[in-house]
This record gives sequence, C-alpha cells and structure tokens, in this order.
Amino acid sequence: MDNKAQFISEDENAGYATPRQDLIASAILIVLSLWVMIESVALANPGTIATAPGLLPFIVAASLMGMALGLGWLAVQRFKSGEKTVSTDSPDELRRAAMLVAIIIVYLLGLETITFDYTASVAGVRLGYGVFEVLTTIMLTLVLWLFWKRPVLPCLAVAAVWSTLLAAAFRYVFVVPLPGTL
Repeated sequence: MDNKAQFISEDENAGYATPRQDLIASAILIVLSLWVMIESVALANPGTIATAPGLLPFIVAASLMGMALGLGWLAVQRFKSGEKTVSTDSPDELRRAAMLVAIIIVYLLGLETITFDYTASVAGVRLGYGVFEVLTTIMLTLVLWLFWKRPVLPCLAVAAVWSTLLAAAFRYVFVVPLPGTL
C-alpha cells in the first residue's frame, strides 16, 4: 500500500469536469482576459509604462489567459482521447452551488445599496470600518461554513481577520475607497 497522500480536489465529492466543461470554462476565461487586457490598455497613462494604472490588471489577465489556454489545450487532448468523464453532481452539491450564487448576488446588491462607515481614532491614526468589511465578513463566513464544513466560529474568525486585513490594505496602503463607504 502506498503511504503517499493523493490530492483529489478541493472537495473530495466534486469529481472531475468533462472535457466539454473545461473547454467552455477556458473559452469564457479567455474572453474575460482579453476584455480586461483591452480595458487596461485603454486606461490613461499619466507617467511611464512602469507606473501605468493598467499594468497590473494586464499582467494578471495575461497570466489568466495563459492558464485558460492551457486548460483548453488539455480539454481538447482529453476529448480527442475519448475521455467522457461524467459530472457527479448530487442534489446536495447543486443546492450548495445555488446557495453560493444567492450569497454572491445578495453580497453584491448589499455593496451597491448599503452605505456606512464607522471611524475611530486609535493612537492618532484614523481607522475606518464600513459596509465592505461587515458584508465581506458575513459572506465569507457563510461560504466557508457551507463549503469548509467547520463550526461557524472558526469560519467567522477566518472571515473577519481576512476581510479586515484586505480592507486595511486597500484603505491604508493603496488608499483606495472601498464600496459602500461614505
């Protein structure tokens, strides 16, 4: 018996995607990447290419397109070999997927419609906590609880720390206003 651990997927019950599903996903990712690359090139460039605001989105989109091309190539190879992996979606998996879609829709609608921003001064530094942090913490807690299958408290702790650190990076390092802030 082999003592080596074998990675199956993020969710052991997920199964493998069919070559057709991989090809569709690849096409969608390629189109999305091209769109982001075109939009990032269209951004005004006040300085040099190294300081262009569209540089990072262009690089990220280009790398995503490279991965999507690889996925598409592998899907075509699997299809040519006659592989016909069947999706093993159970009603429970479909229910969880539908709940994920609903959570994301409610999250995005909440970010668009709710606005508040609480600030406090700690050691002379203005710290803000707004709708982005609150809704992201709630949404991540639900998603982690739904897919990670752990008790709510660890999910809440991970979501709160991650959301707060992400928001702090955007607020105080990049100085970018977050959705829902006043």
